[in-house]
Amino acid sequence: MDESRVHTLDDDELKVLEQTLSKLAQLSSSIQSLKGDLMRSNPLPPASSLQASTQILRRNLQTVLDSLNENSELFNRMAIHPSPNYPGRTQENVLTQLLRKKLEPDVEELVIEGREVARLATPEGINDLQDIWHELRQWTIDRVTTYVRDEANDVYTAEERAAGVESVRTGLRRDLEDEDEDEDEEEDEDDGTAQQRVRGAEPETLLWFAARGDFEVPRNVEYERKRDVWKGLQGINASPFDMPAQGM
Repeated sequence: MDESRVHTLDDDELKVLEQTLSKLAQLSSSIQSLKGDLMRSNPLPPASSLQASTQILRRNLQTVLDSLNENSELFNRMAIHPSPNYPGRTQENVLTQLLRKKLEPDVEELVIEGREVARLATPEGINDLQDIWHELRQWTIDRVTTYVRDEANDVYTAEERAAGVESVRTGLRRDLEDEDEDEDEEEDEDDGTAQQRVRGAEPETLLWFAARGDFEVPRNVEYERKRDVWKGLQGINASPFDMPAQGM
């Protein structure tokens, strides 16, 4: 190794490294503590506890980021050179991590995702998201309009229509479209019937029949209906000519 290219750190730079290491250790401890609480708790901890832990993590993470930004020049020019007496065989994994120049694949994905989130938080990113939502909203309106106008009343799906409705197995003997037409006709008939006024016997007549077994309600019984009162067999499914005439 060329000794002229070796640069030793001064006391201030070593102090910065130690402080950064301490902040990273504190952040790692907070993450492990929250992870342990989530794994051991059943049910989950209350929302207030989770919120407090989240605030602690956010502060620790912000502290680490501030330290990295303030000392970025130092960290960029630092290079690790293991000493000859470093136990490279027994601590090979640690040495590999320290000498690694690229991020691990899973870590790199997280970094890319974080940078994308930060980019979307800018005014330009927000405008891009608004354009996407406006386009999605217009597409949704057009699609719903098409469905209501052309597809809502169709007994077959678009895929079934494209493949041919003859191959669709419904389990019914009648054709679905013919059945819908029959139902429409029945509804029209029901609507016409519903317009006719349906009226039965007077309540007083039915109560008298239940008590006495005949429909000859005495004249002194007052009916609740004051006009167009149906007396005797009127409103009952029997011909009044089959029974003795009642005095009106």
